Amino acid sequence: MTDLRSAELWTAFRGGDLEALAVLFEVHYAALFNYGLKLTGDDELVKDCIQQLFQKLLQRPTQVAEVQLVKAYFFTSLRRHLGDETKRRQRSYSLLKSYADPFEVTYSHEEFLIAEQSDAAQQARLMSALNRLSKRQREALYLKFFDGFSYEHIAEVMALNTQSVRNLVFNALKALRSNMLVSLALLACISV
Repeated sequence: MTDLRSAELWTAFRGGDLEALAVLFEVHYAALFNYGLKLTGDDELVKDCIQQLFQKLLQRPTQVAEVQLVKAYFFTSLRRHLGDETKRRQRSYSLLKSYADPFEVTYSHEEFLIAEQSDAAQQARLMSALNRLSKRQREALYLKFFDGFSYEHIAEVMALNTQSVRNLVFNALKALRSNMLVSLALLACISV
């Protein structure tokens, strides 16, 4: 669904059309669920928070704000809900340990095998390099390249300014390149 279509449905929902919210739920549920799993790893908690998010919206359709990008609004709201719920439940994997928004992403081997099956060794090196990035760098890359968010919308989701997001992505890509080159150099030395 295009951003324009989502914006039209959001406007309709704000006008009292509850069916529009149902369509938005169906369209964005999978992306929200995957994002929530990357944050917590607890699928039941993610499902509960997504339901709570949409239930709260249903309770006050005419009071919700106008938003520029509906998907970014949903991601930001889900992230906040997960943080609040995690704090409330006082789980050991709390989202807010050392700073306001740690982000735990573990890129599975299957995600990269699907993307390109021709070079398993290259994929393993890439996974290793990705897992060496900071949590915030991984989150920024995930939002940029897996969800296609702009820097401005990533900044909104992560509660940062746009330049900080650009720096995170730039430094993450720079570190990935460096780690990949080191891996290739070591591989070349080993195979000689």
